[in-house]
Amino acid sequence: MEELPANQAASKSSPQRRFIQVCQYRSCTRFNSAAVLKTLKQYAGPDLMVAASSCLGQCGSGPNVRVAPDNVWYCRVHPHDVNDILEQHIQQGKPVKRLLHPRFHPDYNHLLEKLKSQT
Repeated sequence: MEELPANQAASKSSPQRRFIQVCQYRSCTRFNSAAVLKTLKQYAGPDLMVAASSCLGQCGSGPNVRVAPDNVWYCRVHPHDVNDILEQHIQQGKPVKRLLHPRFHPDYNHLLEKLKSQT
């Protein structure tokens, strides 16, 4: 399995506090970002903050989710994707490749073509 650069993956050796932003602006809300936010908020705790955000500037590929401090961007996130984000990224430190936003993760530009074909 292909590994992401260290600045894009969380360390497995120690728990890391993370902040997840879920866009709640027009185009993302049309694609049910409120449900994504609600689902993620169920898992918030001392090491995981979850909050609504205004526009993340990636209209057309929403719902968009950003995980800090990892600076990992996910696109077209749906409530059924939340488990994968929590288990793979938050717990194991491995971003969910199928959801990575290709504009921010250029090693995954093949996903950009997939996004374009879905619009």
